[in-house]
Amino acid sequence: MTLYEYGIRMKAFRLQMADHEYWIHLQAWVNREVKAERKKGRGKSEPVYKKFDSFFDYEKRVNEASGKPALNRPVSSKAGRYIEYLERRKNGKL
Repeated sequence: MTLYEYGIRMKAFRLQMADHEYWIHLQAWVNREVKAERKKGRGKSEPVYKKFDSFFDYEKRVNEASGKPALNRPVSSKAGRYIEYLERRKNGKL
């Protein structure tokens, strides 16, 4: 291995370590978000995300990554938004 190749490999390694540090810090941020709580009453709190699905929608992310169009399109009518609200309330996703 020449000195030039060694320099390139060391640069690649340093960039790889920077990416690794980025993922570590991103994981710390996600841990902070998961532990987030909102106040509910006096001296009480509840988690912001009660289910993992409300924190991270895996199917939506896979569809975005594969280039498929989004399945959930925003509803423009008041009646449609009210129906969606009732469904979310029924499923406990509010």
